[in-house]
Amino acid sequence: MEACRCPLSYLISFLLFLFHSETACHPLRKRPCRMQVFRIWDINQKTFYLRNNQLVAGYLQGSNTKLEEKLDVVPIEPHAVFLGIHGGKLCLSCVKSGDETRLQLEAVNITDLSRNKDQDKRFTFILSDSGPTTSFESAACPGWFLCTALEADRPVSLTNTPKEDWMVTKFYFQKD
Repeated sequence: MEACRCPLSYLISFLLFLFHSETACHPLRKRPCRMQVFRIWDINQKTFYLRNNQLVAGYLQGSNTKLEEKLDVVPIEPHAVFLGIHGGKLCLSCVKSGDETRLQLEAVNITDLSRNKDQDKRFTFILSDSGPTTSFESAACPGWFLCTALEADRPVSLTNTPKEDWMVTKFYFQKD
């Protein structure tokens, strides 16, 4: 039996291709990927905000809700992203110094980063979805995950023991 392809199906395929090309980032393309804005909060409902130039997680209520920092995200591979705040002008990075691995904010434009540069690997995070939650593992320091403390108003940091009860590594991550 021979399948007949409707002429309209070619148009639909072409439109789907164009739509996918405009919304997804392809490593081989020359054009930069588009930055998207996401809300993030941990499974205990703590949101991110900036305090004394440090990213912290806490419970924001009333007029303080305007302090919430949304994440600027540039996808670079299907499950890898650059993360930033303040319009992509401050980027989250994983820095290793001796035996210490820490999360820091660096004054770098997120759209200037490249997945092909080794020096930019510290800005890359691997997303792992588990049902409705997402975990963020550092590409530069495998096994280190973005985390919050159980207590409110503590710095957002990294942990290499994601199963520990005193650190939260699962986040709700929603496009704004």
